[in-house]
Amino acid sequence: MSTATPWWIVRALPSLLVIACSGAQQTGPHAGPGPDAPIAAEPVVATTTPPAASARVLPKLSQKEHPAGHAWLFEAGVEPKKQEIAQAEAAGYTVIDLGNSWAPYIFSEKTTDQEDLRANEYRQRYIGLANDRVDADGEKLDPHERNFLELYGIPPSLAVVLRDWQISETEIQPCLDAAKFDPTVFTRFTGVIAYSGKKGGEVRKARAYRESLAKGLKKAGLDPLLLEEAKGHPTLGAAYTRWRELQDRVDVIDHAQRRLRCEKMFVSAEGVGKFEPGVFDSATTHALAAFEKKHAVKGWGHFTPDNLAVLALPQAESMHRRLLRVVEERTVAGAGILEDGSAARWKPKFRWTDSKGQEHALGDMVGEAQAAVIAALDLATPESGRRMLGRLSELAGGNFDELLVAVRLPPPPEYYGEHMAFDVVIDRGDVWYDFPFDAEGNRLAQPRERYPHFTIYAVLGEQKIPLVHWRTTIGSWRSEMYNGSEAYKYKDSDVGDRVWKEIVAAPVWIPPASTPPRELVRRKWKDGKVRTVINYGEFGPSYTSAYGLVAAYHIKEIKNADGTLKADFDNGIRTHGSVDYMSILRRYSHGCHRLYNMSAVRLFSFVLAHR
Repeated sequence: MSTATPWWIVRALPSLLVIACSGAQQTGPHAGPGPDAPIAAEPVVATTTPPAASARVLPKLSQKEHPAGHAWLFEAGVEPKKQEIAQAEAAGYTVIDLGNSWAPYIFSEKTTDQEDLRANEYRQRYIGLANDRVDADGEKLDPHERNFLELYGIPPSLAVVLRDWQISETEIQPCLDAAKFDPTVFTRFTGVIAYSGKKGGEVRKARAYRESLAKGLKKAGLDPLLLEEAKGHPTLGAAYTRWRELQDRVDVIDHAQRRLRCEKMFVSAEGVGKFEPGVFDSATTHALAAFEKKHAVKGWGHFTPDNLAVLALPQAESMHRRLLRVVEERTVAGAGILEDGSAARWKPKFRWTDSKGQEHALGDMVGEAQAAVIAALDLATPESGRRMLGRLSELAGGNFDELLVAVRLPPPPEYYGEHMAFDVVIDRGDVWYDFPFDAEGNRLAQPRERYPHFTIYAVLGEQKIPLVHWRTTIGSWRSEMYNGSEAYKYKDSDVGDRVWKEIVAAPVWIPPASTPPRELVRRKWKDGKVRTVINYGEFGPSYTSAYGLVAAYHIKEIKNADGTLKADFDNGIRTHGSVDYMSILRRYSHGCHRLYNMSAVRLFSFVLAHR
């Protein structure tokens, strides 16, 4: 990818950081300092230049030079047919790459129509991860190992989805049937079962409650096997409620373990780990966390309404949802769009005005495009999705190595073009500067009603149109090394005008000297044993690195009296991807503004495609 000319600004008010990007992309691992730095100067007001007029066309990205050379045209109810890519695009189709070698635009190795080929050092690793060939360290996966990395910004390839769907049909479903798996137990339970690490006594206690209730039923002249007879009974009702509530918890854990075992979520090649049935033990919480990753559920390995709903899904429905998530990512990339409805939910009354003076509400372009693809490819149900997945494999010659499809999508809004102007505002939300512990070392509550949010705007003349409005992070009190010991220091997310001068794919994070040594190594399970290895995953390039898959560097421009650039100041603050998705929902960073890896990949691919 070639270097673009400077383009936009990050600006901040007392609680806001506003970014005007003025930057370039670097297509390889790039080192940057750790996010430790002094508080920046006072905020200023930034201006932006309206975009030049451009045709209402979506960026063609790199499909024109795709090795396949052609795409399969899909229309609802019509047999797909082959057509040259350029012809398909000229006819108003959007070309979507469904092949195994797909990678996001940030990992492109050349700009369309330009001779600027430059190898991207992480592209092949990304493709290997998406196809379940290698792990995060580049080591070949064992036959039973799987990468479940959707939450980390790397959705599986369609070849992986098809393989796993076939395994679901031939192995997992028969296993569930043999285990007498009952998904209704998840719908009976409401609430949360948090992992505590304590040895399970609830199974024995529930059994004791059951035996006591059976005796009570027999004493009352009722059938002791029909426990439901005690529900609402004047003397046995309370005992029934006590047993039922505990038994529902045990049933949730027990039947979750049955599904986790059949889906091989427990740590072993056979998928049969050491767990105690009905007990929420350590093996079960780790298996549940792996299940959450597989099914793209943001969680901590506790039983919550989110993962209980997914545990209750039939196998075909689970696989269908996974297929649609993959298709959505490819659609977003092919269409070069970003709006996912988050801005519309945030500003439902907002209206922007087109060149004819007509007003328009904010929309959900991702949802509309996805609906168009689902209709064209007949993916609406698990049954039709499974058939089409097999059909696509046939069209691609038995695999998905080079598969492009062309679909008619809703036209983009008027503010879209091949060169757009953007503004970004990062609202820090409620900020606590107080030390979070009292004199006795007890943690003090620091509640927040307003959380940090990231908003990117398309600039159209005097209008600023919000595209997405996402949760992000700011800094707070964090631990670091000081004179050989760990201490707490306030990591500020400074405010003021900033510029993104570089967007870096697969960035490297160089740990500062203040990084605690325990963060420099990690334990890895491999070949039946735990190994202690250097934590390259934290440093990068890696989806697990401190900067995730992509980072934009916040630069303060220091100007001369005549307005010319005097110097750039890098305070170590970035907007970047992260695998620590729970921190984005609830916690803090060391000063940087984190986005989910998949969101960061979408964002910066979109920005670069439209600059």
